[in-house]
Amino acid sequence: MKHSQIHCVLLFLALALGLSTSSGVPHLRKHYVRFINQLDNKVLNVNCKNQNPYIDLNLHILLPQEEYEFSYMVNRTMLFNCDLRHGSTSAVFPVSDRTTKRQCGGNHCVWKAQEDGVYVLNRKTNVYKFMHGWGK
Repeated sequence: MKHSQIHCVLLFLALALGLSTSSGVPHLRKHYVRFINQLDNKVLNVNCKNQNPYIDLNLHILLPQEEYEFSYMVNRTMLFNCDLRHGSTSAVFPVSDRTTKRQCGGNHCVWKAQEDGVYVLNRKTNVYKFMHGWGK
């Protein structure tokens, strides 16, 4: 083989291998979740967990008007559930499922806790929607 033919073959192999390996890499996107305590002079406890792989973000205690935010790389196994509590009431719900992401209007979900329940902000409409009441 001539020198120029070898270069062409090597270039072809490099392109072919590069395309095949890059298409096999999953596309990961960062997702953000924020909680805002808008309860009337009450502490809000926030504890979020993912089951597979097991990740416990530990308890975060928010004073009135305080915020807590975390982020994670989205993949098929990430399904964070968060437990929000104040006094003897609580609300446990998923924050990383597809339905919730649609309600958020993107990959930044902002939740606020109020006396009557938990709301999520739709970032496209800039309107909060009631999502969960406080259980016992």
